Amino acid sequence: MVKRQINMSVCFILGIVPYAQQPFTESTMCTKRFLPILIIASLSLCSFALYQEEVPGETLARMERLGEKFATPNEQHEFLQHFAGTWDTSTTYLDMGASQGEAIYTMVFGDRFLDGLHTGELAGVSFVSRLTLGYDNYKHKFVASFVDDLGTSIRQAEGILSHSKKSLSLWGTMDDWFTDEHDKHVLYRVTRLDNDHFTLHVFDLASSDETPIISTLYTRQ
Repeated sequence: MVKRQINMSVCFILGIVPYAQQPFTESTMCTKRFLPILIIASLSLCSFALYQEEVPGETLARMERLGEKFATPNEQHEFLQHFAGTWDTSTTYLDMGASQGEAIYTMVFGDRFLDGLHTGELAGVSFVSRLTLGYDNYKHKFVASFVDDLGTSIRQAEGILSHSKKSLSLWGTMDDWFTDEHDKHVLYRVTRLDNDHFTLHVFDLASSDETPIISTLYTRQ
């Protein structure tokens, strides 16, 4: 019965029934103006009706299939495993000299995420930061979050892997309390040099200067 009503509604909208043969009036002009909206609404109703017709067992089976599809690690997550381990770090900020530190990253939650801590100095100030990096199977994007003890913000970014599978680019925003700028667009670029070295560069996308704000070289211990 639901399908019959939906089919009649679609036919009515598309002008298949005799209503479409009526003389052109202000009323019909108003109807035609809203045809695209009515068509989209009817198609959405069709999709809803199909789901409504599923028996509980079919709905559960479909949920299980989707859950397995989006929760299973794949080759994108294998890329993250290259960064697991203990690393010596050398970080430069703007034109200041390099400072040394250490980072320890591990794969967590069934090899779904890379997570770890980086300790070091930035502009002479000691810090501890945490990076969580993963690949969202549903979004088809790499996703990352950054926190540290230099502030109270949580920075997030999303991006893609290069065709060479060597460089990961993540776009996000950050607040600059020194210049009182909110949501500045930044680029985080992780480049795998070899099995024992990789770099992380942070770029200010609003600046004409293509020099990274922060650069860190990681060397495996």
